Amino acid sequence: MTKKSEIPFGAQFSPNQVNLPRLLGIVTSAAGNRNQITEAIRDEFFASHAENQQWKLADNTVLALRAYQLLDDEGARPTPLALELYGLVDHPQAMYERFARHLLTDLRGTAVVETLTAMQAAGEEISLHTLGKGLEQRGVHVPRGAVHLSSLRLWLAKAGIFDEKVSSGPRLYDVNHGRLKQVLGVGLDVIDQLTQLNGAQRAFLRALGRIVEPDPLVANRVADLASLLYATEYNHKELPKSVLFPLRDLGYIETTKSTEGHGAKPYEVSRTSKFRAEISEPILAAAAEQAGLAPKELFDKPLTQILTELQSEDKHIKGKALELLAIYLARLVDLDFRGWRIRSTDTGGAEVDAIVEGARLIFSRWQIQAKNTTQVRLDDVAKEVGLSLTFIYSNVVMIVTTGEFTKDARSYANHVMKTCNLNVILLNGADLERISQDPTSIVAVLNDKAERAMKIKTRTDYFAAQ
Repeated sequence: MTKKSEIPFGAQFSPNQVNLPRLLGIVTSAAGNRNQITEAIRDEFFASHAENQQWKLADNTVLALRAYQLLDDEGARPTPLALELYGLVDHPQAMYERFARHLLTDLRGTAVVETLTAMQAAGEEISLHTLGKGLEQRGVHVPRGAVHLSSLRLWLAKAGIFDEKVSSGPRLYDVNHGRLKQVLGVGLDVIDQLTQLNGAQRAFLRALGRIVEPDPLVANRVADLASLLYATEYNHKELPKSVLFPLRDLGYIETTKSTEGHGAKPYEVSRTSKFRAEISEPILAAAAEQAGLAPKELFDKPLTQILTELQSEDKHIKGKALELLAIYLARLVDLDFRGWRIRSTDTGGAEVDAIVEGARLIFSRWQIQAKNTTQVRLDDVAKEVGLSLTFIYSNVVMIVTTGEFTKDARSYANHVMKTCNLNVILLNGADLERISQDPTSIVAVLNDKAERAMKIKTRTDYFAAQ
């Protein structure tokens, strides 16, 4: 059996063969019809080739788009990444940087860069053949004679990680480490450390990066948050030895014994300057860039401060705090910001809607409405549900209020969850106060909502004997 390449298939998919903005436009406008996508690619990029080769070349491009995760498995619909890139076509540098970040973090591009760096340090001659062998030694398979590595290098060059003007010679594989660090937010030395961590350790660091509240934090509760977000299981008795001490020895956290509770005391963790520089700051900068809010220092505000500002007499302060409330919750549960529907500046600080997405295990789109009102009624919930089902097509509607939901509003949310696949999460002022005192309590809050939804959605009729 032929071993599958671990570098994406790149035939007829390089900047020398296709124009990425025009290609994204094709897959977006012809979404749902693979034949139409293939035909449009043929006409746009391969019409000058021999007629009997045009369809094959275009189909290779479609296969490459699948391998690069820009089309779904059927090769018919653009992925969320493709739609995100298409939204950036008027900003080419941002578009190519985002694509390069995807290649580096999701498609083994970092392994290519690391291998090149190691080979150059050892004074080895670099060619496609020797680079392929170097990758094989690192456990990354690339078929001999394939164009996969050339295509990948050319796309990374569009983001400045290689010199786009160099097409041959000894400088072809010179890595611009400054640009690499700008695109990734960290350097290779940091990446090397992080890739040596196991899944549980990486998940723990990621969960720590979601929390803006000050240290120290109870380690067991951070582990619970990591379990909720990243489906990672932890043995709390083994947590110090398996997770905390290795991260401490790498300089990311400091550990102390907790003073709370009876019996064996759990550890508390504090984040170091190294953690903030190499993990927290890149996360923060990316979140601020996605949300289009500046300065990014706003994202450092703890929930207690946001709730205080929601009581301000200044409508601008209240409106900005409401935006930050939506972003705070999205960041805490590690969802990516996609856009505003209603800006608080247009509503006097009364409400704001954010659309956020995640792709852990399955793709999900969340519609978060934050309301700074004393009461949320049935029609408020019904409006959000209607928008979800007919316009936004979200999987989850989360409505957050500093006040309370009426009985009819809760009953309607339960009815919606019982009769369709949509999940409706209602967070009231008491929930927000609980989270503000301990951000990791979002685990218990969301688990409680999930258990309630499961009971509401329970079906037995389709198990009945025929």
